[in-house]
Amino acid sequence: MPGSSLSDPARHLADRFTFGVDDQVRRDLARLGRAGWFEAQLRRSLPENDAARQAPLHFPLLVNPPAVNYALASAGVRGAFQIGQDLIGQTFLRRITSRHQVYETMVDFWGNLIYIPASEDRSFPWRPAFDTEVVRVHALRSYRSLLRAAIAHPAMSTYLTNDLNARNALNENLGRELLELYTVGRVYDEGDVRSAARLLTGFTVDTALALRYGYDPARHATGPVSVLGFRHPNRAADGRPALNALLDYLAAHPATATRIATRLCVRFVSDDPDPALVRHVARAYRRSGTDIPATLRALVRHPAFTRARHRKVWNPSDDVVRTARVMGLEPQPTLAPDSFVTYLLATATDMGQLSLRWPAPDGWPETSSDYLSAARVLRSWQHHYDLAATSGSLFRGVRVAAPASQLPSSWPQTLADLVDHQSRRLLGRAADRTLVGAVAGALGLPAGHRFRSAAAVTDSQYTLLRGTVLNSPAGLQR
Repeated sequence: MPGSSLSDPARHLADRFTFGVDDQVRRDLARLGRAGWFEAQLRRSLPENDAARQAPLHFPLLVNPPAVNYALASAGVRGAFQIGQDLIGQTFLRRITSRHQVYETMVDFWGNLIYIPASEDRSFPWRPAFDTEVVRVHALRSYRSLLRAAIAHPAMSTYLTNDLNARNALNENLGRELLELYTVGRVYDEGDVRSAARLLTGFTVDTALALRYGYDPARHATGPVSVLGFRHPNRAADGRPALNALLDYLAAHPATATRIATRLCVRFVSDDPDPALVRHVARAYRRSGTDIPATLRALVRHPAFTRARHRKVWNPSDDVVRTARVMGLEPQPTLAPDSFVTYLLATATDMGQLSLRWPAPDGWPETSSDYLSAARVLRSWQHHYDLAATSGSLFRGVRVAAPASQLPSSWPQTLADLVDHQSRRLLGRAADRTLVGAVAGALGLPAGHRFRSAAAVTDSQYTLLRGTVLNSPAGLQR
C-alpha cells in the first residue's frame, strides 16, 4: 500500500505526529480517516504492537532502584553514561515499534521541554524513573499535572540542586528555571525567583541511606511569597500545598500559554509560525485548563497547520528512527552491544543530535534550521543508503522486510514506475523528473527500463533505488 493512498492532509498530519509513516500508520489512517486516527492516537485506543510492549526486555537494568544505580556507579560497574545510553536506546526502540505514535511524539516534546540530560552526574540514579513516572504518565494529560509531577521528582531536585535549597540557604536554580524554561519565560524579576525558591524548600535527598528522597518541613522557608501576581501567606511548615498552588497558577498563566503554544507551533508547524495560530492554540490551552489533547486538536484543526506542509525537516534523531520505520526494519529483543539500536544511537550522534544528550536545561532546539549543516546532510545520505540495504553487519538484532513486500504487487514495471512507487511510499509524494533521472543515473539504466518481477530487481539496485529516493531534497522534509 504506497503512500499515495493517503490524502495530502492525512499524510501531512502523519509526517508531523509520527516518527515515520510505515504500513501500520497508512492502514490505520486509511481505515479511520484523518480526524478518527488522530483522536484514536490521543486516546491511545489502538492495540499496542507486541514489539513495543516488549521494548523494556532489551534494557532490563533500567528498572534498577536508584540506590542500586548509585551503588553500581560508585563501584565503577555501571555508571551514569551507560544508564543514559540504555534510556535513549529504549526510547528509540519505542519510537520505532509503537503504534501509539502521537503519544511517543509528545513524550519526546515534553521531555525536551522539561528537560533533564540522560546522564547528568547528580540526577542519573532517578533519570529512568523520571521518564516512566513523569513524562510518560502525563504526556497526554494536562500540563498542570505534568508540571506538578516534574517539579516534585527527585531527578529534577538533584539536577537543579533543589535538594540543597533550605530556609537558611536558598538555592534559586530550580526556582529560576521553573519560571524561565518551564512556564512564563523571561517576564519575571529577582523577587519572583526568590519567592519561587522559598516555596521549593523542604525537598531532601539522603545519599548516605539508600538514596532516600523526602520532604523535611524544618527546611521549608515560611512567610509570604509573591510571584507574578500570585500571593500566598505560606504559613504552614509543609509548603507543598502552597507550591502546588503556585505551579497551578503558573501552568495557567497567559505567558505560559503563549510559550507552550509557540513551542508546539515551532515543533509541529514551522520555525516561524503564524501569530494567529499561536494565539489560537494558546486560547485552547487556557480554556481547556491546560489539557494537552484539547490543545493539540486546536493546533491540527487550524488552517495554518495544513498550509505548513513540508516546512519542517527531520532532526537527526528523528531521521534515524524514521528511516528504520519506512524501510520496514523491526528490531528484535537483544542485549548485544553491537545491536541495531546501538547503531542508530551512534549514527544520530555522528549527525550531531542525539535525543536526551543536550547538555543544558533548555533542551534541544525545536527549529529545523539548526539541523541543516552540510556534515549532517552528508551523514544522513550515507545512513539512508545503509538502511536501504538487505543485509550487512549493522542488521544484527533486526528483522529486515523482504524486498517483495516493499515493491509493487503487479508487474512488469518500468524504472520510472518503481521510482514513483518508492517516492510515494517513502516520501508521500509523486516522483518528479529530477528524482527519476537521479535514480536512473545511480543505477546506470534508462528510465524506461522494464523489470519483469520483483526478483529481477537486484539487491544493489534495490538499495540504490530506495536510498536515492530518501536522499532527495524531499527526503529531509516533513
